[in-house]
Amino acid sequence: MLVKVTRDRRVEFEERDNFRAFKVVVEGRREDLETVRCLLQHTAELADADTAWVFEAELRRWPDVANDPAWQQSFSAMIEKARPHGWIDDARQAIKAHVEWVG
Repeated sequence: MLVKVTRDRRVEFEERDNFRAFKVVVEGRREDLETVRCLLQHTAELADADTAWVFEAELRRWPDVANDPAWQQSFSAMIEKARPHGWIDDARQAIKAHVEWVG
């Protein structure tokens, strides 16, 4: 599962059914961090160029999955599996993700 910022500055949600992988992919340069922060402001908080906290509620509301009970249940299970590893921030209601920059 990945949140992607495209070269043309769109935010997309891809590989939605891959509950074993979770990351943010940015088509751009690390020097564009502030721009990417602005683009993701409703979807994720970028702690730095390598770490994002993706808001659970935003992913749950994504049009392709919002009304899919099986997806919602699988997403909840993924969150519970990630919790013991420190990848869930209950205060932010967010999931920790690695940020991958692709030139």
